[in-house]
Amino acid sequence: MERFPVFQERLLVVRRRRGWSQGKLATASGLFTTDISKYERGQSLPTLPRLVRLADALHVSTDYLLGRRGADE
Repeated sequence: MERFPVFQERLLVVRRRRGWSQGKLATASGLFTTDISKYERGQSLPTLPRLVRLADALHVSTDYLLGRRGADE
């Protein structure tokens, strides 16, 4: 399976900067902990609605998570 290094790295970094476990992010976004784990390991990408939920929970843009923008943009 193809890897998604920018997405998985940014998701992991933002989650850790918030001091959240995968379980906390799962609860905040309404997703499963196993999904968060798969995203961070590059085993899958979220669907668009799930990506939006992750971004909203982490207070970042979807473009940032996908590597289309920097943190300050």
